[in-house]
Amino acid sequence: MASVAAMKVAPAVNGRWYDDRIDIYDDVNIGIGTALGEKGLIVPVIHRAQSLSLLEIAKALTDVTERARGGKLNQDDVRGGTSPSPTTAYRARWLPRPSSSTSRNLRSWVSESLRSAPWCAMTGSSSAPMAYVTLTIDHRVIDAFQTNAWLTKFVETLENRPSEA
Repeated sequence: MASVAAMKVAPAVNGRWYDDRIDIYDDVNIGIGTALGEKGLIVPVIHRAQSLSLLEIAKALTDVTERARGGKLNQDDVRGGTSPSPTTAYRARWLPRPSSSTSRNLRSWVSESLRSAPWCAMTGSSSAPMAYVTLTIDHRVIDAFQTNAWLTKFVETLENRPSEA
């Protein structure tokens, strides 16, 4: 959901570079790197994420990862990724995983490492979830201004999410 919100302020992040053009996509199709144990990694895609609610995205994520691990994906499930990809959780560390279909094109993946860390405020200290967020970009498609706008909105969306989300 944060990726979808960020795409609205920096749509070029949802683009691909080709030798003769740059395509900026309207649909946000997010590839989800999914570990298959000894069988490697596969990147199923949540298509048209911009049209889904947070609950629908969560259901789609559960569906594609379960089908991936069960060997039940079809060709369409792994095609058409267009956007920065949330990455597969391995314990508490998340690492970027490009799909083979995007290896020549825009290489833009979100990497997060989640952990609890001390957080100090004017009223004292507490422990709060923390995420380190990076965005790797292709400068043929986007620049630092667009990158910063995307990252700012992504983080802002996470920080201001409803408490029940």
